[in-house]
Formats: sequence, C-alpha cells, structure tokens
Amino acid sequence: MLTIIAFIFVFSILVFFHEFGHFISAKISGVKVYKFAFGMGPKIFGFYKNETEYLICLIPIGGFVKMAGEMGQENTEITIEKVPENQRFDKKPLGVRALIVALGPFMNIFTAIIIFSLIFFIMGVPVITNNIATIVENGPADQAGIIPGDKIITINSTKIDNPKEIAEIINKNSDNILHITLDRNGKSINIAVMPKYDENYNKFRIGIELDTSIKKISIFSAFSKGLLTTLNIIRLIFSNTIEMITGKVPVEIAGPLGIAQMTGEAVKLGFLNLLYFTAILSIFIGLFNLLPIPALDGGHIIILIIERLRGKPLEAEKMNLIYLIGISIMMIIFIFATYKDISRILFSK
Repeated sequence: MLTIIAFIFVFSILVFFHEFGHFISAKISGVKVYKFAFGMGPKIFGFYKNETEYLICLIPIGGFVKMAGEMGQENTEITIEKVPENQRFDKKPLGVRALIVALGPFMNIFTAIIIFSLIFFIMGVPVITNNIATIVENGPADQAGIIPGDKIITINSTKIDNPKEIAEIINKNSDNILHITLDRNGKSINIAVMPKYDENYNKFRIGIELDTSIKKISIFSAFSKGLLTTLNIIRLIFSNTIEMITGKVPVEIAGPLGIAQMTGEAVKLGFLNLLYFTAILSIFIGLFNLLPIPALDGGHIIILIIERLRGKPLEAEKMNLIYLIGISIMMIIFIFATYKDISRILFSK
C-alpha cells in the first residue's frame, strides 16, 4: 500500500508540473485554454475561472490541457466554439507554438532543479574536513602511527586550508617522504609518511579517509547546487545513452513496473530520498518527452517545423499516419521496458 501511495505521489508531481508547463505558456501566449485537468477518467471536482475549466479527475495519474486549435483540431472546422484566430494555438507563430509544447518537458526539468534545491537547503551539503575518519589497515598512514580523529594541519609545511588539496599534494609528492603536522586532541604531532601507489584509485595514497560534515547553505547556494546537480544528471543520461547505443553497456530501461519497484525502495529510505528519486525521474520524463517521436512533445515540435517548411499544415491523413507510427513506437518501447522490468524482478528473486 505504501508503494502504491508513493507511486501515485511521484507521478502526480511529474504530471501536474508537466501539464502546468503547457498550461501556463498557453495562457501567457494568449491561447484559449478550455480545460486544465489533473488526473484521468470521471470528474470528481471542477470549477470555471477566466473561461477555463479546472478539473480533478478520479484516477490520479495523468492529466491534460485542452487548447483551442491544438494539434488534431487544425485540420477540421469542428471546434467547441468560435474562437478568434489570435486565441488559437494553430494560428500562433511557430516559435510560440514550439514554446508551448516544449515547456511541458522543460517544466519537468525545472521541477527537478527545485526539488534538489529544497533538499540541499533543508538538509545541507556534505563538506570534506581535515579530520581523518578511517585508516587503511597496514597502509602507510597506519604504519606511521596516524589514527582516526587526527586533524591534518600542514603537509610539508604547507597549511591545509582546503581539504581537497590533501590528495593533490600527496599525489604530487609520490616519490618523497611527506612531513605531516597533525592535531591530536589539541596536541601538535609531526609524522613522516611515504605515499604508496594504489591500483584501485590509480594514484598515490597514504591510506586515509577524510571525515565529512554537513554544512547549511543559503537558498541561493542551494538553487545553484540544484541546477548543477540536474545538469550533471542530464550529462550522465546522455553519456549512458550513447554507450547503450554503441553497445558499450547493456541496454537498460525501466517501465511502469520497474518505476513502481524503485519508488517502493525509495520510500523505504525516507521522504527526502523519495523526493530525490522524484527529481531524477522528472529529468528522465522531461528528456524522454523531448524525443522526436510522434505523440511525444519532441515529435510535436518536429511536426511544427515540417509544417513551417511546407508553408501549410499537414493533411489529416498524413497526421493520422504519423501518430499511428508514433503510438506503435511507444508500444514497442512499453513492451520492451515491461519485459526488462519482469526480467529484473524474476532475476532478483
């Protein structure tokens, strides 16, 4: 039950902000919005405001924004009511239409930035200190007499203001004995250590792990770190995708079953971990929707560009064929993802 609630919670966030991106960009652009719905199926609550009907539907997964002149209406004269051309989606300039379409997935990415920022602001960020947390048994530091709790003050008379400098200094002085000044319970201790090459890390080390502390940061620093974290995840997704395409790593993809399973694992680790997972998933959803596949937002943008190059909308028959191809591709992806999900579940057992 907890997994189901968490799954609904996660997808509610993803869907709401995705559709809100389409909605707010359409409103700002002057496009008439008939409906803004959260959920699918029968209406359980709704109201009208500024000529838009806001709905909450029974099934809390999914949602939609219905605009005047949106794709699927531009090739027909049937509309809910006569709408001025300056309020129709299909009569807006290409750039405006592309923005309305793209702001859904971009809002998913922006949502991830906000979630990460809130996590960093609430929890703080880990900061490496000069304090030694653990010692590798029989390593150079252990043999020299360094113990956990010691604080590194200087190395070769160089004062350590930034703990990140420690690894750099050790690696640069790989052939020399290091003269380290430590603070041990308020007493200054001088110790000589000879670095040793570590094949696992591909560099010289003395066999210590530094301690970390949690540092509270401002909301502006949290937003900056949230943005950087999101960009790093996007870069990692792109690099992993290229490796899967080139065959360097096996193809791994998760469908609804896999996402539900991961959601259940995330919620067991606490609410903040669930939020972190939601942010990562929001990035995936945003990037996936930008793929140039008909029926996705990315495919919609490609169709808009094609129409601009042709100088006229695509015929209804061609549109139906394009969407049929897009839906077929989506079904193949869904089936493959479900197969991978089931395989992982069975294999894990």
